[in-house]
Amino acid sequence: MNGQTIDGRVLGQSTLEIRYQVPKGARLIERSEPTESVFSVTDSLGRERVWYFMDTVFGNDYSVDQMRWIIKGEQDARDGYRPLWPMIGGFVFGAGTVLALDLEVMSLLLPPIYAGAMVLPRVHVTRGSIRDPLMEGDPFYATGYASTGRTKRVLRTLYTTLAGVAVGLAVRQLVINPNMDR
Repeated sequence: MNGQTIDGRVLGQSTLEIRYQVPKGARLIERSEPTESVFSVTDSLGRERVWYFMDTVFGNDYSVDQMRWIIKGEQDARDGYRPLWPMIGGFVFGAGTVLALDLEVMSLLLPPIYAGAMVLPRVHVTRGSIRDPLMEGDPFYATGYASTGRTKRVLRTLYTTLAGVAVGLAVRQLVINPNMDR
């Protein structure tokens, strides 16, 4: 359960899996998901069947209503969370460290180090990304928002730090090294 909404036509539901069709181009593709990774299914008439149930033995620690709030937080973070400053910091860290320390092969360690460091700071819910103002301040909403936001921040900082390392290496090889006195 990651808060993703899939639009498609349900072919069948059982206790083990849910089979559905999704459009891909001009044709329909049949897919299936195990019911343990599905929160609910809404049919064409608007009736919802909830597959999630609270059972701490299986790791489902939240009630159905709490899980709804967590999923809404995940959806809002997926659509609205933009980790701009960590991404800028990753680019500057990658390029600056390569240029300052004259790194070449060891520069490949910088993106995982910076992305790993971005796991630690807390993800704050940004006001512009909340669709429903009633959710503001809810701890379960914040839990879902933080889990998706943290993943998004780590991946984006990994990519931007890698881009910074590439720019730093390019500047070092194409601008600085040719102009050095030998």
